[in-house]
Amino acid sequence: MNKLLVINLYYAPESFGGATIVVEQTARRLREIHNWSILIVTTIRDHSLPRYALRRYKIDGIDIIAINVPAELQGEAAYKNAEIARRIVEIARAFRPDICHCHALQVLGCDYFDELRQINTKIAVTAHDCWWICERQFMINSDGFYCNQWALNDAQCGQCSSDHRMQVKRNTYLKKQLDKVDLLLFPSDFHRNLHLENGVNEDNSFVNKNGVTLPLPSYPDVRAQALKRRSHTVFGFVGGPGGIKGSEQIILAFNEIEQTDYTLQVVDAAGNVGSSWVDRDYWNIPGTVEFIPPYQQSVMDDFFAGIDVLLFPSQWKESFGLTVREALVRNVWVISTDSGGVAEDLEDGINSSVIPFGSGVTELRQCIERAIDRKDWSAYENPLAHRIRGFDEQAEELSGYFHAVLEQERLTAETL
Repeated sequence: MNKLLVINLYYAPESFGGATIVVEQTARRLREIHNWSILIVTTIRDHSLPRYALRRYKIDGIDIIAINVPAELQGEAAYKNAEIARRIVEIARAFRPDICHCHALQVLGCDYFDELRQINTKIAVTAHDCWWICERQFMINSDGFYCNQWALNDAQCGQCSSDHRMQVKRNTYLKKQLDKVDLLLFPSDFHRNLHLENGVNEDNSFVNKNGVTLPLPSYPDVRAQALKRRSHTVFGFVGGPGGIKGSEQIILAFNEIEQTDYTLQVVDAAGNVGSSWVDRDYWNIPGTVEFIPPYQQSVMDDFFAGIDVLLFPSQWKESFGLTVREALVRNVWVISTDSGGVAEDLEDGINSSVIPFGSGVTELRQCIERAIDRKDWSAYENPLAHRIRGFDEQAEELSGYFHAVLEQERLTAETL
């Protein structure tokens, strides 16, 4: 049985963000279906424990070791931390993985790659965001806007950094570490091409498109019953306050609309990590606003059956957009910006209304108005829903990539 060490900033029971969902769902399938022995390394923040202490637990039959990290890690310590590296190396030396798969590494860093290679562990990285090439992680500049660079320029990036020399040092170090990786994966063609433009090795870089939790067989009946109970358009938004996910644009758009016969359901996803985004003053719009508790993967059918339109006016170019695919595969119309990897499964006028990236509120308002005017969504079905794949397919492809890396090592050893 091959051994796989998986490293990610979050893991259940602290599940937060699309990358964590992908990690949890693929890890379970790699263990149950593809016969990998899995060990997860993640983080906790527990003031009752010493710094960098380890906590071990198990979820869904998977062993997890959480490192207690300080909340205030900043600067070099957030990507090159000797204490965290020491803990990960200790874990790896005990577990002896064939492959270490690194996902979201902010705080955890990557200062252990050399030691992993010394114990003959192959290294795979999935880049879920721009952490490897952008100090600010999402290419959002100091003014709060997407910087819209393709080939990143140190001089321009320096305008957003509080310490330009540190920023250059960080980028140089991470590029050097990334060159040590055996397999580099991306959730979309857009995200892969962005990183290729910024110097990553094309030969070992591939797309491992994210899967989603597919609807249960009962979903059509659940949706049909929900549609009978409403007489106006219900919008859904899964994202925090602020400009990047588009909540500010949503509020402005609704406040320019005369109609009030609609409902906006806002998912309070911050509840997954003990916080909250509920703020009725912030969500001040003429129509009805409902705050929905964070939903688990197992019950997302109920949420999507309860809405007609998903709002996703992202103001940065996303690497994928998990929520968009979850909606598309459940026959929910999507209003979205043309934001990077998000748009790769969108067809304007067929399963979505696609707004040009960087456009103003007017386009969003017009799309919302058309959705309100429609009222009855019971006849709509996404004709392209079959394009959305589940986590089973993603995990199968991922396992194939891992075995290819190990097979290449075996062939190389035989040649020598």
